[in-house]
Amino acid sequence: MKITIWSDFVCPFCYIGQANLDNALSKFEHKDDVEIEYKSFLLMPDAEHKEGESYAQTFSKLKGIPIERAEGMLNQVTETAKNAGVEINYDIAKLASTFKAHRVFQYARSEGKGTPFFKTFYKAHFTEGENLDDDDTIIRLSESIGLDTDGIKNVLASEDYSQDVNVDISQASQLGVQGVPFFLINDKYSISGAQPPELFEEALNKIYAEEQ
Repeated sequence: MKITIWSDFVCPFCYIGQANLDNALSKFEHKDDVEIEYKSFLLMPDAEHKEGESYAQTFSKLKGIPIERAEGMLNQVTETAKNAGVEINYDIAKLASTFKAHRVFQYARSEGKGTPFFKTFYKAHFTEGENLDDDDTIIRLSESIGLDTDGIKNVLASEDYSQDVNVDISQASQLGVQGVPFFLINDKYSISGAQPPELFEEALNKIYAEEQ
């Protein structure tokens, strides 16, 4: 069974959805036969971190909504994350462009490290308050999962893997994906959004039975 996931590192429901999928997989009898492949998606391509500006302020400007509404939405997401066992710290998180990080992710995927890359960058953004548009941060986080330092720097110093990012996004568009996370199982069964673990578990068992 293959699960393809379109996602972005700054998407809270992607982080929550990953946790819920992991929960379901831990109970799935055939989990050792499951391959997971991440694909790039740019949720907020115009995001830019400004020193001294809070996450809610940046989010409010990007979405064109009042700051009070932005804060309310973020508080709601934080509570949802807690229920999924995921820690989100919007008081230190930094909303920034993820395009560079996605280019390095494409390199990581080519090295067989796509999933650990995503999980590391989710946590770095939501829990540890890292700026995912900062070269030194990208290098340090990528090194932590065993990527070659020179390889990382070469990607960042060029436009390498830009086309790969765009291909992933184009594929999502062709599938009619409106938002992420988007899960495609065996290239024909789709699940959209941060569904609860029970739904993932039910879907995995049902699809496995049908595929047999």
